[in-house]
Amino acid sequence: MAASSVGFEHREGAIRVVPETDEIVVVCLEGDFDLTSAPALGDQIDRALESGNELILDLSEVTFIDSSVINVLVRASKAASERGRAVVLQLGTARIVERALEIARIEQVLPMGHDRQEAVRMIQQQAETV
Repeated sequence: MAASSVGFEHREGAIRVVPETDEIVVVCLEGDFDLTSAPALGDQIDRALESGNELILDLSEVTFIDSSVINVLVRASKAASERGRAVVLQLGTARIVERALEIARIEQVLPMGHDRQEAVRMIQQQAETV
């Protein structure tokens, strides 16, 4: 008897880095992210922060994350803080992803916007208070 994959679709994660403004870079994630893709995500985040930019982590097209990816997000917050940079999560993603972030209480570490405009506004407000 063959195993059925009804109701399950695995989409390997893809990462794109795009400029939003002169000061803000967006790391766009699409698909599933887990232990195998977490190091590549961490590398992309480090490069974006090293360039001196503020950062939006766009999770709006993510279909799955695990604890290793949540750990990368927490480390991104710490690395940004050490560099005097802002990091904001952009959500509007799959409910399972939002639930994982909720359980991890990521909002205590990273501010979250529901769309790109809100994420940009949050970064600009953080810059004004510094």
